[in-house]
Amino acid sequence: MNIMLFRVDGGKVWGISMGHIKRSLILSTALAKNKYRVIYIMKNYPDGVAYVRQYGFYVDTIDVEDNSDDCLIALCKKYSPKHVIIDIFHLYYNVFFQYARENSIQTIVFDTLGNCVGQPDILFNDSLVSKFTDYSHLNGKTKTFIGPKFFMIEDTPEIVQISNDKVQNIMITMGGSDPAGLTIKILRSMIERLLEFNVNVVLGPSFNEEKDVYALLETRHSVVIYKNPENFLNLLSRQDIVISSAGRTLYECAYFGRPSIIVPSIEHERETAKEYAKHVDVFDVGLWDEMLSPDKIFRAITQYKNNYYLRKNAFTLGRTLVDGSGLKRIIRIINNN
Repeated sequence: MNIMLFRVDGGKVWGISMGHIKRSLILSTALAKNKYRVIYIMKNYPDGVAYVRQYGFYVDTIDVEDNSDDCLIALCKKYSPKHVIIDIFHLYYNVFFQYARENSIQTIVFDTLGNCVGQPDILFNDSLVSKFTDYSHLNGKTKTFIGPKFFMIEDTPEIVQISNDKVQNIMITMGGSDPAGLTIKILRSMIERLLEFNVNVVLGPSFNEEKDVYALLETRHSVVIYKNPENFLNLLSRQDIVISSAGRTLYECAYFGRPSIIVPSIEHERETAKEYAKHVDVFDVGLWDEMLSPDKIFRAITQYKNNYYLRKNAFTLGRTLVDGSGLKRIIRIINNN
């Protein structure tokens, strides 16, 4: 059986969170059903490592400060993989790709911000932000596959059409760990104004402010809290409005056609939020501002609530952006190269 190394990081770490792990697990789970033995190589962020191990994958950990080509080369000598997939926020590797090419190891990079400096065999970037997908510095050795059609999503529930009845269900979801603390900021500043709706609060697998959330909401019977729900996509598909950061969930909203209100959690997410809002005609409230953001969110909710056609337009444009076939495309490319 061919060995495939996944070099991935994640956890409650500023700027990293859990998105890279989530994406890699969709692909690794699919490939493990096929002809590959998957081994994860991860920096030793405990919550991220534990999360991957829950899926049954073997994880070999490295020091959190080790970004060296030598480390990855040594691990290739240890495991003799046929393929190495790299999905990390900061792409430090350079010399490694030449080593892999000389030793007939296929290298595949999943990039986010256009900061790949080496020359992998295959590079995927599902961003719609043009400045994050500029690879003019790469030579002809790397095949690039760009855009939201390469966004991977798991087996999905049915698409729920936008209701022309009143808005009832609102989800608040800020990613796998929410290092910016947006969940609690939104709830503290807005909960009184949200009580007319059924509010679903989703806490990711590495979210660690649960006690604060439960304490704040213990008497709010119209609010339901979900901790890392297995049926997350089913829940998402049935929301009238989703208040989300600008990570993976935003593209999942696009696939299900959910009207969104975007609260980016970090600077690079602000660029994604702006571009997504333009493409899908939804609301981007910008980086959190304690004085301004709550009112911006509530105004956006009110506009959605009062305008079915605005919600329907977001549904149509989102469904056009992400078609749900990204995983199949990526596996076909990997197998054919």
